[in-house]
Amino acid sequence: MLSIYLALIDEPSDKEKFEQLYHDYQKIMFGTAMSVLHNAALAEEAVQESILKIAKNISAFSSEDCNKTVGLIVIIVRNTSIDILRKERREASLSYDDKILADSSAPDVANILSGEISEVLEIISSLDSSFCDVLTLKYVYGYRNSEIAKLLGITEQNAAVRLYRAKNALKTKLEEKGYEFK
Repeated sequence: MLSIYLALIDEPSDKEKFEQLYHDYQKIMFGTAMSVLHNAALAEEAVQESILKIAKNISAFSSEDCNKTVGLIVIIVRNTSIDILRKERREASLSYDDKILADSSAPDVANILSGEISEVLEIISSLDSSFCDVLTLKYVYGYRNSEIAKLLGITEQNAAVRLYRAKNALKTKLEEKGYEFK
């Protein structure tokens, strides 16, 4: 099975990196998928889909930064698992709303993060996992909306909507902690 994924990768150094990721994080990926899906067959499906996403985006992974790599892998697997769960439950996907994206009242999270970073990161991690994931990918790892969409297997519009909603949820939590916005 590994050879199929390796066929998707052109660069020999990327192939080595992918093999290392595959062997090092396969159990973590399955455990993450099981925690969401509670079904071994569905968890295996989520892992396989996630491995495919990782193979297609292997350049986004660093072989030096272990914490970033684990975080990115967990985010990919968790979101893939949630997508499978939604598909199983036949839930409707989020609809795109032009008005939401045009609204400029969402806080600029980059300015917020320049302050009390550890407290803000703690608040971000307390948010709903989909909000936490997009904020982490955008502001901690520095990915663009198009890259976030590709990593999470969603449309770029959906990524923008999630980011907007996540910013508002973060703003609400920060206001509860005493932060003020102009």
